[in-house]
Amino acid sequence: MQGIHIKMLRRLRIRIYIGFVVPAMVFSILVGCASNGKVKPNKVVQEVKPNKVVKEPSIPKGPSVTRLENGQEGFIITEFPKMDEASRRDFDHAVAMLKEQKYDKAIDLLRKIIEQSPGVTAPYIDIAIAYQNIHKLDQAEKYLKTALALFPDHPVVCNEYGLLYRKTGRFAEAREIYEKAIAVFPDYYPLHRNLGILCDLYLNDPACALKHYEIYSKAEPDNKKVKAWIADLRVRLGRN
Repeated sequence: MQGIHIKMLRRLRIRIYIGFVVPAMVFSILVGCASNGKVKPNKVVQEVKPNKVVKEPSIPKGPSVTRLENGQEGFIITEFPKMDEASRRDFDHAVAMLKEQKYDKAIDLLRKIIEQSPGVTAPYIDIAIAYQNIHKLDQAEKYLKTALALFPDHPVVCNEYGLLYRKTGRFAEAREIYEKAIAVFPDYYPLHRNLGILCDLYLNDPACALKHYEIYSKAEPDNKKVKAWIADLRVRLGRN
């Protein structure tokens, strides 16, 4: 049995929080961080790492979360898929298609993967992103809902769902899903960035925006754009 490991780390001078355990097969999720209304692609890696042979009853039925130790900030999400080598190759191919913006072909392949391994969140996330890119938001939402049913409060799913809520004008729902995910995964920094943008540009809540921009800035201290947003909000709030 193999487990899919997603490892999130805070790293300086790196846009997002990704750590690698071993050079093994990977599942990639193309993740969006929104900036001024535009979505910039980032990548979260779900890594397949061989586990020790164990008896079947000891294998978790669902995803598990392990917090990092020894002063490291972050977490590892582990899932146990029923997926053969061919399906993993198909998944890599689908991710490559997404990077090349071949969304329709990627969707066809991801549907096949989901049929073969319906209990893994990564294909649902990627197919939802593909549907968003071809402006089929209802389809995107359907797959995000399924992913959340598999793994409630999954930080990547919640981040994408918040962006979808924002695109469809459901700002209160976007705030709620961001805040709920942050309560469970406070060290998943794209949630802070996108909640800050939501509060800043859509909810007229500069105090909320400043709080979450500052949290995000600690994870990415060289980001001049975020520093400018913080400076502007401090002026607006009279905190200089």
